[in-house]
Amino acid sequence: MGDETVHDGFWTEIDPEESRIVALTDALRAEDGPADLAGGWPEALWSRLVDAGATRWSVAREQGGDACPRPLAVQRYARLAEASLTAVFLLSQHDAAVRRLATVAERSKAAEWLSAIARGEVMATVGISQLTTSRRLGAKALVATEIGPDRYRLDGSMPWVTGAERADVFVTGALLEDGRQLLVGLPSDRPGLTVLPAFELAALQASRTAEVVVKGVEIAADDVLMGPTREISAQTGAVGTAGLETSALALGQAAAAIGGMASLTADRVDLIEPVELLRENWGQAWSTLMRCARGEGDAATAAALRAQANALALKSTQAFLTARRGSGFLRTDPAQRWARQALFFLVWSCPSPIAQAAIRDLAGLCPA
Repeated sequence: MGDETVHDGFWTEIDPEESRIVALTDALRAEDGPADLAGGWPEALWSRLVDAGATRWSVAREQGGDACPRPLAVQRYARLAEASLTAVFLLSQHDAAVRRLATVAERSKAAEWLSAIARGEVMATVGISQLTTSRRLGAKALVATEIGPDRYRLDGSMPWVTGAERADVFVTGALLEDGRQLLVGLPSDRPGLTVLPAFELAALQASRTAEVVVKGVEIAADDVLMGPTREISAQTGAVGTAGLETSALALGQAAAAIGGMASLTADRVDLIEPVELLRENWGQAWSTLMRCARGEGDAATAAALRAQANALALKSTQAFLTARRGSGFLRTDPAQRWARQALFFLVWSCPSPIAQAAIRDLAGLCPA
């Protein structure tokens, strides 16, 4: 396979750290296949991210971070995802926790966590699906019981936590009996917190996504980041899926597959037209992503982009797998890995309207 990629001429943000980003993506690309095959904690991938300063991108300068502007951060996500979706998935969940800590950076404990993250001493991750897409868990949801002034006991679970076994702090949400909610920065060494074995996933096994059980864990005022309030998920930046970031990951995955197909065209003229069309569609989606990242698009545009990016990830990876024929089905070939990983976008942080759009598209129905 060659090294031609779909993004020639499409990365629109000038990156002041271009040489470092190129070196990082090259390193991640080399480690991605072995990490996928091993399925354990991908220390090589995570160390590359930390050493390159990627875990500092979302931290404010006041806490020692780089405060990377969102358009550039989104572009870096896509570039890293083209090299290793596992690595950037871990980074995205870490950054999701950082963004929530940043909303309450005036709190001393949140500021301490952010400074430690900027120094590369702490890995954060987020466990809030029980407040958003996984509320169906009912009794298993994370419940907070008041046991004293500004003191609570937590019981239940965080159902989907990425990098759980390696995390130092979980940014999570809990429900009180009266319906109010708390956003909490929960240290991983708190007594009563247990990380269960990682789920056996169809792809991204090395993300070490697991359920975290919480039994009788006590927290104090310093641990509370926000609340108690009626609806933390309504607070800007507190809870919610990272729509643009997830779209960037999907476009990065599509870029890898389209680049792989492009490398075959020298000997396969039948692939030239499909590659050109996929590249054209990718470029249109990329332009929309950058407009949204600059604040020039509305919520409807961002939602439509997510659906478009999902479809591109699925179609391009399956097209590349088909083009690779039997060789692409080997576990050592990136074609099968990328095709499996593209399924991730159908189920992770995928709101109902986007899921419904995907089902209609797969069924051959026109958009509603």
